[in-house]
Amino acid sequence: MFSGKITGTTLIDFSTGPMIGPMLSICDYFTEIIILEANDFSLTHAEKWRNGEEETFDWSHLSDVCSEGDRKKWMKKEETLRRKVKSIMKFDESKENPIDKSVFSKASCVTSFYLLSHISKDREAYSKNIRKLASMLDIGGHLFLGGTFNVKYFSIGEHQFHSLPVDEEFIRTVLADGGFSIKLIEKQDSKVVNKAVKYEKVFLAYAVKVKEV
Repeated sequence: MFSGKITGTTLIDFSTGPMIGPMLSICDYFTEIIILEANDFSLTHAEKWRNGEEETFDWSHLSDVCSEGDRKKWMKKEETLRRKVKSIMKFDESKENPIDKSVFSKASCVTSFYLLSHISKDREAYSKNIRKLASMLDIGGHLFLGGTFNVKYFSIGEHQFHSLPVDEEFIRTVLADGGFSIKLIEKQDSKVVNKAVKYEKVFLAYAVKVKEV
């Protein structure tokens, strides 16, 4: 999808947990990266990963996807991503402006995968979070939003956790209301066969910010 068509100075990622997969695919197209985390656990492990500490998550299994199983190519890609991470910050959902605009200029691209449904208690909160993501972008900036349609639950062990169910119509509405022009929404039926999570489809939406709201 990128292929050099989407480039810029700053990429902001706000996704579930301290995962680096989405950024590995696109870090070559941006000069610097800001990572936002929703909680202290993810913040700590993201910092450990950037510092190259051993006591954190091992993402080397992604080499099969990102580097065709080539270990050396994977290590080089991961190091490139580390160098480009300018800052790792906590996203404060209670604030209208989750990042300090006096320190960071607006971004060229924002990515957010599988998180907004977890942190948004209802559809109004989800809409507000979309607008917060929009506030981080320049006019003409790109948003990649990934998630699930009509999720029922996700669980860890015996504990089930909140995840807000959304559908395509809702996503189209909140993006339009947030000042975006939708360029693409791709969907795929759920192929999950375990009991940890239940949803109908996964989706990826690509939109461009066209106005301030």
